[in-house]
Amino acid sequence: MLEAITWNNYFITLAIGITTYYLIIIGLYYPKELRSLISGKSMQFNPSGQQEKERHQSRTDPTKTDLFEELEVTVAELQGTLGRAGNITDKNLMLEQLSQVLSSHPGLRDPAYRVAIGNYLSENIPKVTRHDISESELETLWTE
Repeated sequence: MLEAITWNNYFITLAIGITTYYLIIIGLYYPKELRSLISGKSMQFNPSGQQEKERHQSRTDPTKTDLFEELEVTVAELQGTLGRAGNITDKNLMLEQLSQVLSSHPGLRDPAYRVAIGNYLSENIPKVTRHDISESELETLWTE
């Protein structure tokens, strides 16, 4: 029985079956997009309304994006401070300058942001300056 089926017939049947399957899936899950495709209108693919959810979230939760922007600004300021601190030989003076930068951004006192900034500083201070920094010194930056 299977000897009567040629490879050509098999691939034709497979192509028809797969095409039918995907047309049914598109018809069930994306009917608006299918209608606009058939009518020739330009369509913007929007899976499950993801863009609307993101737009709604950005309108309802402005603090989340503001903290990320504040984190980027803080890292840029810390980078500039570290660049200037490369010539400073006094470690306490450098820590004081870093503490001033961090005190001007009180929104970043959340532990997640503190860890990110702490990792950034512990990685970049030895690269830019001749000083090493300990965890306790990083904690004192936030308390001053």
